[in-house]
Amino acid sequence: MTEASHKLWYKRPAKNWVESLLLGNGRFGAALFGSPKKETVYLNLDTLWSGYPKTSTVKSDNPYETFCEARRLSLNGENAKAQALIEKDFTGPDSQNYLPLGKLIISSKNKLCPREYRRSLDISQAVHSTSYRIKKTDISTEAFISAPADVMVMRYEANGGEKLSLSFTFQCELRHSVTTDGAFLRLEGICPSEIDNNGNDCYYDGDKKGISFCCLAAFDTDGQVKFNKNNVSIDCATHLTVYIGADDSFVAWDKTPDKEYIAPCEEKIKAAIKRDYNELKSEHIADYRSYYTRVSLDLGNSKKSGTVTSARLREFLHRKNDPELYTLLFNFGRYLAISSSRPGTQAMTLQGIWTYKKLSPWRSNYTVNINTEMNYWPLLMCSLPELCRPLNDMIKDLSLAGQKTAKELYNARGFASHHNIDLWRHTVPVPGSASWSFWYMSGAWFTRHLFEYYEYTGDTEFLKETAYPIILDSARFCLDMLTEDKDGKLIACPSTSPENIYYDSDGNKTAVSQTTTMTMSIIKDNFDNALKCAEILNDSNKTTDEIKAAVPRLLEFRTGKDGRLLEWYDEVKETEIHHRHVSHLYALFPSDLIDVDKTPELAKAAEKTLDVRGDNGTGWSLGWKINFRARLRQGDRALKLLDNQLRFIPNPEVRGRGGTYPNMLDAHPPFQIDGNFGAVSGIAQMFVQSFGNRVLILPALPQKWQSGRVTGLTVKGGAKVDIEWKDSKPVSVTANGKGTYIFVFGSKEVTAELDGETKIEF
Repeated sequence: MTEASHKLWYKRPAKNWVESLLLGNGRFGAALFGSPKKETVYLNLDTLWSGYPKTSTVKSDNPYETFCEARRLSLNGENAKAQALIEKDFTGPDSQNYLPLGKLIISSKNKLCPREYRRSLDISQAVHSTSYRIKKTDISTEAFISAPADVMVMRYEANGGEKLSLSFTFQCELRHSVTTDGAFLRLEGICPSEIDNNGNDCYYDGDKKGISFCCLAAFDTDGQVKFNKNNVSIDCATHLTVYIGADDSFVAWDKTPDKEYIAPCEEKIKAAIKRDYNELKSEHIADYRSYYTRVSLDLGNSKKSGTVTSARLREFLHRKNDPELYTLLFNFGRYLAISSSRPGTQAMTLQGIWTYKKLSPWRSNYTVNINTEMNYWPLLMCSLPELCRPLNDMIKDLSLAGQKTAKELYNARGFASHHNIDLWRHTVPVPGSASWSFWYMSGAWFTRHLFEYYEYTGDTEFLKETAYPIILDSARFCLDMLTEDKDGKLIACPSTSPENIYYDSDGNKTAVSQTTTMTMSIIKDNFDNALKCAEILNDSNKTTDEIKAAVPRLLEFRTGKDGRLLEWYDEVKETEIHHRHVSHLYALFPSDLIDVDKTPELAKAAEKTLDVRGDNGTGWSLGWKINFRARLRQGDRALKLLDNQLRFIPNPEVRGRGGTYPNMLDAHPPFQIDGNFGAVSGIAQMFVQSFGNRVLILPALPQKWQSGRVTGLTVKGGAKVDIEWKDSKPVSVTANGKGTYIFVFGSKEVTAELDGETKIEF
């Protein structure tokens, strides 16, 4: 694997945010532009949100009565009326906003005419670098964000006759102050208690007070340091190290934000500044690489190490002759995950931990009808189970916060959450169209992540103490949502297929249906996983008895006249046949209720559905479709979608089809991080898929990838698999783990009893 597989680099500074390069340690993030004259470092903190702890409900004084009336209307075929009632009375407030911490502005007082400029991000070490020459002087900078030290470190060096002269200050969109005290440059402020529909900040006191925060910078240099009123000047320096830390008063989703945060922030910076720079850097790299090196991929040498990343993307539009670009995308997605989701941090938002403006697209919240889930798809396969813990923690929170929502809105047991979630675990429907707001299945979908965490890790204590109780609680909600249709089948009514609409028999554009395939798929999946847990733990209870009684009566998967899987209860006319969401294929992926071997006819219906939906879409939509095609074992179709996802989108103003920005971030557009993770998951699925103890080797290998090597992928049961292939056939397959596995390549099957490292011979 050459530099072209693990380094992003450019010959000029970034002009906009989607050209910037990102750093992070799970809780503290930064985006750097790399400008010698005026560097802007956008800063983020994972718990910096508007809002405060509160419980919300919908507009109706009697929510359950409203729901019952909507159900009656839908069962009677009056879905447009049901939708009007839902949108009028069955929505609550919006979620809160994930907010930017601020910007560190670094201005040079030197007369600059830089030559031989280069900036790069080494994703094998998580280090950002810039270098250039001024006259006969070499100027270099390095930056990283250490997880062990929990600080950002920036190192400047000048080798030659010129000396460094820089000034530092903070800027912030929130209520704040910038001061100095002889030790630190200080940004201190408070988040708004809410942001109204016009984008105005509202600040309240008492129990409604928002989160307070600070960001501090300290300096170590051989130059002259001057602390001015709201900036720090450094003059005549040959080296300078800047230490930046941040913290806030957030405690927990249900607690008033009153944690002490300034003194701890000062202490961690003081501890870091006492240490040698190279020691801090080495510690950071060792920590980061303990995650990054678990998996490797080699698809061949493109000989593109000398080509800037944006030029590679531009060239790829016309010539698909860069196999290392796929590897770079795969590695970059893993880099983003390690940098934005660590044990003890918050789960990744729509933009990971990076957002650059107060009013971000979709509030940069947790959109949980696909996007948050997609963020975590590749992590277990890529041997990064620890990085799933923030999501597991959020699901635990939702299982508590969503109990009131389930009871008040649906008179149901268990817990419910809808389409948008925030730091405060908002679980009620947000305002707007029922096509997105009236979707109550996110809690049940999340339980799949808990069960898969057990499947990959084998952590029986986690299954018993955390996953199983939450899965059962979600199953109780699903059970209470079921009602009989006209044929006596059990359905969850009314329902929607996220963000999609259809024409009803009267020609109305409608989102509400008696039920939808996605809703029923998630319920079936939840019930299936609940029963698997019960069997593993040798448990039987009233809820599992109810599930066993309900399963045979659930509405089955159905196909339409053209052979496609139905999306809604009835076969209806779609308003947008190429819609970005393909929610009704949930059973194909991430679930496996539809499978090429087990349910071939349904797999054919899923394939027909994808053929009609098309190979275009937004960035995350393309990512999901890659996984669908991989599950159908159609490697060349998966690769075509991957090529579409690598379409070069040169700036943030471009709208329309999805692709990849110059800094390799997913272009929805605008920027959403989920497409990056969808691509990683899809690539991994091309090489290995596992179902219980059955492991498929190279199930969706494209013809174009005739030779290559992948190491360290995890399969269910916890075994690690290494594969080397040539002429599209495996020449070496090694599995390391314990237990009985069935390895499959094409029509060949090998049963192996693993006890350590075992070579699999086909």
